[in-house]
Amino acid sequence: MSAAQWALVFACAALVASCTAALAWSRRSRTPAATALAVTMSGVAVWSAADVLLHGVGSDGVVEAYPPLLLASVGLVVVGTYVLARTVSDPSWRLGRRAALLLAVEPVLLVVTATLPATRDLVMSGLTPADGAGEGRVTFGPLFLAHTAYSYALVVVAYAHLVRRYRHAAGVFRRQIAVLLSSALVSSVGNVVSVGSQLDGSGIDVTPLFFLVTGLVDCWAIFRVGLLRMVPVAREQVVETVPDAVLVVDPGGVLIDCNPAATRMLRRLRPELGGDLVGRALTDVAGPRAVAVLDGTERRDGHRVAQVRPGLWLDVRDSAVSDPRGRPLGRILVVRDVSEQQERQAAIEALNARLAEQVEVIERLRAELAEEAVRDPLTGLHNRRHLDRALGADLASRPRTGRLSVLLVDVDHFKSVNDRLGHAAGDRVLTAVARTLAGAVREGDTAARLGGEEFVLVLPGAGREQALERAEQVRRAIAGQRQSLDGEDVGVTVSIGVAVCPADGASAPALLEAADRALYTAKATGRDRVVADPAAPVPAADVPAPAPAADDVAELVPGG
Repeated sequence: MSAAQWALVFACAALVASCTAALAWSRRSRTPAATALAVTMSGVAVWSAADVLLHGVGSDGVVEAYPPLLLASVGLVVVGTYVLARTVSDPSWRLGRRAALLLAVEPVLLVVTATLPATRDLVMSGLTPADGAGEGRVTFGPLFLAHTAYSYALVVVAYAHLVRRYRHAAGVFRRQIAVLLSSALVSSVGNVVSVGSQLDGSGIDVTPLFFLVTGLVDCWAIFRVGLLRMVPVAREQVVETVPDAVLVVDPGGVLIDCNPAATRMLRRLRPELGGDLVGRALTDVAGPRAVAVLDGTERRDGHRVAQVRPGLWLDVRDSAVSDPRGRPLGRILVVRDVSEQQERQAAIEALNARLAEQVEVIERLRAELAEEAVRDPLTGLHNRRHLDRALGADLASRPRTGRLSVLLVDVDHFKSVNDRLGHAAGDRVLTAVARTLAGAVREGDTAARLGGEEFVLVLPGAGREQALERAEQVRRAIAGQRQSLDGEDVGVTVSIGVAVCPADGASAPALLEAADRALYTAKATGRDRVVADPAAPVPAADVPAPAPAADDVAELVPGG
């Protein structure tokens, strides 16, 4: 190839390298690896441009400027390759100021040495552009060979980091590293071949052409494979920044690693701890009490939540770690401080308990109010409202329970008690009668005050004979009672009318009306008696006694 043709080839290489550098630079906000790739391809572009000048112009000035320009571009390529490999293999790695200065020392010294006339030949001499037959000449000095060896060593270190990362990467990240390794290997092999062919002093440095292939592969990877679109986050970055405490414990219970959150948590747990925590037994750094509490806590859904000290609650999840052969390597503990959540939960539970107590009080008051609404305030018996509901319900269920009886009770001569002794004495008489009626009811029965001195007993399941028997018991019990009213020993009697369903009526009004007719008969035939059927003959035991003498009016008070 002629010199002009070589210049055209190198110009193409410079153009492709520049485009690749621009594409990588546009992605620098995503990852530092993009910046390193841009620097590397910029060095290739300068290197190729220097070859364009050398073989396209070939003037004395170009020949003198070529060595320092070449070494500067090579330095950019080597340093960029090293930083790119380190950044991709470890995303947490950053090029520090000190490392940048150390990497720049050798290229800068070589550029200065190649620029000074006194030391130029130690780097490169006898440089001539390609002639008409396409042959150029150059003699490498000892410093150039030393620079080449140094550059190869740095590139090998960079490739070693990439290979190590490739072995542990997966998915798209593994493919990205494979692309970088493949493209870099092409240019490196090409450089070795090119330098080797020029050791005899003849030939042309075609390394930029191999970098042209590298640039094309990287362009394809950026556009088609998504190179540098996604960058892995280093494990160290994740572990160091997570808010949860992460502790690694070996099989012997020794703490071998922990993140900053774990260090803060352990020092909060035991403020007296000093020195480095790693390398000490977990019971020493966490405290035997905390370890014992956690070990004794039941595991639920892979978690243990326990109060390791007053006010400090920890949520602990532990996972066993084994090697590829299944041998235990230790445990990873992920610990979260849930004290605030536990306090909120305790407050909510206490609030719920108070609410439950208040609801219970409200329900009790509501029941009391509901009961008071159906109770007679004087006697404590049920009132007419409750009687109507209870009698209706008993009649509705009577086909299942059988017969039903109603006792209508009226206090004899009650008006005379009120007139002679006052309403307070009358209230005491009514209360005493109500107590007797309340004591006479059985389960399922209903005792109610109908109004004034009238009371009702509802006896579900009781037939006529049972109703008469129980009515007689009530009559005798009331007649046998004596009360002291304003210094007088007073007794009262009651008349009782009995009605039985269905013989005397099948509805509440019919039954109460029948019982009222029987009561009227009882009062008309002498009071202090039980009547169930006005047409039936009155038993001898129920024949009314002679009318009381005037001196006995205190015991049988007239009225009613």
